[in-house]
Amino acid sequence: MRAREKSIEFLKWMVEQYSPSHHEHAFSRALAGQLERRGWRAHTDEVGNTIASLGEGDTCIALLGHIDTVPGEVPVRIEDGRLFGRGTVDAKGAMGAFIEAVELLEESERAGKKFLLLGCVEEEVAITRGAIHVRERYRPDFVINGEPSGAHAVTIGYKGLVRAELEYRALRRHTASRDYRAAAEHVVEAWNQLRADCDAWNRERPLFEQNLPALTSFQTGSTDTEEWARASVNVRTGPASDGERLLALLGGVPGVTVKALSSKGAVSTEGNDALSRMFKRAIRERGARPTLRLKTGTSDWNTVAEAWRVPTLAYGPGDSALDHTPHEHIGLDEYEEGVAVLARVLALLPTKTSG
Repeated sequence: MRAREKSIEFLKWMVEQYSPSHHEHAFSRALAGQLERRGWRAHTDEVGNTIASLGEGDTCIALLGHIDTVPGEVPVRIEDGRLFGRGTVDAKGAMGAFIEAVELLEESERAGKKFLLLGCVEEEVAITRGAIHVRERYRPDFVINGEPSGAHAVTIGYKGLVRAELEYRALRRHTASRDYRAAAEHVVEAWNQLRADCDAWNRERPLFEQNLPALTSFQTGSTDTEEWARASVNVRTGPASDGERLLALLGGVPGVTVKALSSKGAVSTEGNDALSRMFKRAIRERGARPTLRLKTGTSDWNTVAEAWRVPTLAYGPGDSALDHTPHEHIGLDEYEEGVAVLARVLALLPTKTSG
């Protein structure tokens, strides 16, 4: 492995390019240009993803990340050994570490491998358009999803997510009419049925296996002729959960219509595949004890899992508790450690010829 002069400048440049969801394309083009100058083959695809590759081997290692961030700028600065800025943790830190780790490898360590960098758009919104686009076009042998886990930890599972919109509409009536029920009551009844079902399901199940519902918005209104109520609902689901059943349950109240916005199943690995073993080995070689994490959120791993049935996990330097916060930052030493761990993993991964 090559020696590397420690520098945060590349990640700092990435973070300085403001790229909230739906506004990533300028950064994507700039990143592709930077990668071309660094020796990668790079371009932006039809939906705005940054696609880059290095190496011509038969074993394809996908480095799957996202280049969008949540809205809200965090002034970019270096203070007390920390880089502040939107995306330092979620998840340009992982993307930068991917790039610098590949470039650290000796030619002998790259032999037989192709490193495919997938910088996806729109991960931070409901429809993960970037990941949907790449999952149909590539077939990697290993997938590392760039999300913050901490330099000495790997994420081996994410919960699933069901998003739905409920609506009830009825002819307008006087509230003193016999048997009158407001439109809001029907939607609330559907929510209460879902909540009760989840409470029963969750009893004696660990957190990762539970269904965690959330009523994220609620509106009512009326016109001259009708009244209506509308609500948005999310359910964080476990690996044994049935998203279709939950949607059907929401629609079990007469007159309530249910529009499914998205449905992603939970993903996980037992941590005994070649990719997991190499991460644990690399972290131990750094003198640390590897931690395996299960997360209650979702990632692009959820989107590609059904199509890419290969060893997959999530990794990236940084503290995920800082995701989306107004003081998002990453420690410079933490970032360097993440680069070192990743480089060692990429060097250790077997090729199709090595077994």
